[in-house]
Amino acid sequence: MQEKSPKTILQDNAITSARYEMSALEKNIIYIMMAQLKKEDRADVIYYVSVRELMDRTGTRNSYEDLKRATETLIGRVLQIKRPNGNLLQVSMISSAEYLHGQGIIEIGLDPKIRPFFFDLKQNFTAFQLHMALSLDSKYAKRIYEMLSQYKDMGMFKIELMELKRRLLLYDEKTGEEQYKNWSDFEKRILLTAKKEINEKTDLTIDYKATKVGRKFSDIIFSIKISKGTQVKIDFRDDSAAVFGRLVNEFRLRKDQAILVVERFSLQEINKALYDIRLKMSGNEVKNLGAYTAKVFGLL
Repeated sequence: MQEKSPKTILQDNAITSARYEMSALEKNIIYIMMAQLKKEDRADVIYYVSVRELMDRTGTRNSYEDLKRATETLIGRVLQIKRPNGNLLQVSMISSAEYLHGQGIIEIGLDPKIRPFFFDLKQNFTAFQLHMALSLDSKYAKRIYEMLSQYKDMGMFKIELMELKRRLLLYDEKTGEEQYKNWSDFEKRILLTAKKEINEKTDLTIDYKATKVGRKFSDIIFSIKISKGTQVKIDFRDDSAAVFGRLVNEFRLRKDQAILVVERFSLQEINKALYDIRLKMSGNEVKNLGAYTAKVFGLL
């Protein structure tokens, strides 16, 4: 039997190089959502994040209030993306978040303005492993890992120090406010932390050196090597939230019906039934998909 490859997120370079800030928890919610994205998704598709899956995959424990604050903040997070034509796009990646009462599931709406950056990848994109991104604790390590993953085949990545700070929102050009002005503080709190986590937990082994103009540090040059033996088998298809999403998005059940299916049946039973329904559909034996799916699961 052929082994399943690890789930890979494809992320447009414009997002990788955008200037924004997210907490580690916010980033993890985005990662779980991104794992469900498909090119064929309709513009109005809703994605579902399982709170249990989120905590299990990250080894963290978050309260309802933690999650509510994270999604509330995410809706207000603005990504600033420079278009090739010179335009500046300011957009939030999430347009809405709804908590399904008693289900441990968060319903996530994706802003249509950001959707093309994930699906119209063309030639330029960043690929990185979801489980590795989730394993990183520092929000800055997560961002730097994304940036370096974009250049891992080249083996190096050079960036101006101030541009890195801009991307991490450690420097505001409008106000001139800069965090970690002292190089030793920046290196200790950002670079060394990111290097340690990335080298220990991901498929990359990285190092860096800083160059100066006069007495002032100006650029950072990262060296990047792809580590061997770091691939981990992982499957996101059998999580209850992902199955719930399939029932609603693909098989046209109402949310209350999907909740009953997830409560009454095992994931194995659900997946087998959905496979059988797909076969019936391919033979043009199903006229009303939602009604037929509800009938299969004894809801009508």
